[in-house]
Amino acid sequence: MDFFFALLLSFLPPHFRRPYLHKARTHLISASVASGFFEIVLVSIWYARGFIEYIPKVSIGPAAFLEFFFSWRGMVLAFLFVDGAIRLLAAIAGQSLGTIPLYVVAWLDEWRLRRDKKKAELPLIPDCVESAGGDGLRISSCRTRKNWDKWMTVMYKEKLYEIANAEIGAPPRPYTYLLRPKPESKVIRGLHRYDPDEVFRLDDE
Repeated sequence: MDFFFALLLSFLPPHFRRPYLHKARTHLISASVASGFFEIVLVSIWYARGFIEYIPKVSIGPAAFLEFFFSWRGMVLAFLFVDGAIRLLAAIAGQSLGTIPLYVVAWLDEWRLRRDKKKAELPLIPDCVESAGGDGLRISSCRTRKNWDKWMTVMYKEKLYEIANAEIGAPPRPYTYLLRPKPESKVIRGLHRYDPDEVFRLDDE
């Protein structure tokens, strides 16, 4: 049963198949080989049948094959043949590719998700930098810093800090980071030159 499910899944691009990969288990590559081969055989049969039916309609007998190939039906079938061949070769090489037309649908869906996510984001405003007692800093931002972890060293006004803690608060600056001076003995594994206005450039990086 898992193999038959994997056959259907093999036609989908990764964008659509991710939630169901656990059901396909280890069958996805072999299912891709089978579905790619089946697509080639089926399209070849359709192409041959269509060509035979087209022969009585040709204008120039010797050019019948070319006339059918450049007809809308011939072009669609040729495209599907190439699609199946690419999927079959990729599967033999150990990679499962979905059918090409669905990649266009996947791209449009990813674009829609990115657009919706951007609409849901808070308005861009500069970070708020405050003293957190002693020599520490409290940075409140409208955007998260994905690379700020315990290994990151932050430079602000020529001073070095380490990330002590991260908190989630209320808008308009829900992401709060607590920084403390970097110990002299700590090795710098990553350096971030911080600027409160950098949120306006994060999407471009």
